[in-house]
Amino acid sequence: MPAFKFRLDFLIALRRQKEEEAAVKLARRLASISELEENLEALFTRLGQLTEEIKTHGQMGRLTGPLMRLYSDYQNRLRQDIKKTEELLILSRREEAKERLALTRAVMARQVIEKTKDRQKEAFDQEAERGERETLEEMAGLARTWRLKETGVGDDAN
Repeated sequence: MPAFKFRLDFLIALRRQKEEEAAVKLARRLASISELEENLEALFTRLGQLTEEIKTHGQMGRLTGPLMRLYSDYQNRLRQDIKKTEELLILSRREEAKERLALTRAVMARQVIEKTKDRQKEAFDQEAERGERETLEEMAGLARTWRLKETGVGDDAN
């Protein structure tokens, strides 16, 4: 009997490839999100340090108008950077959700074909087992008939 051959193995390979591509995209997105979170944390840290510097200069009496203006401009720029980074982080998290969904769908699509393959293999194996059983029963029947003919018991029955 020929070996089991699944005609859609190429489709499993294709879907596995798409699944791997989706996993890579998701991994890149997660790395990007992590980087954005680190940048955001650094910006908040720098803003806190700047506030402390302003307090220190104010306590020492070295806070002049132009220096205050520079600090204020820098604080505003940091706040704008924080806002932009937060917006990028929100967008990246939305994309992450889409990419997770795409990965889940890719996994499910591959699993559907693999389950189909498993069912077909199981049906093939059952059919092969049934055919083997029928062959063995037929051979046993022929052997029994042959033995009966050799012993002559079969002639008396007719």
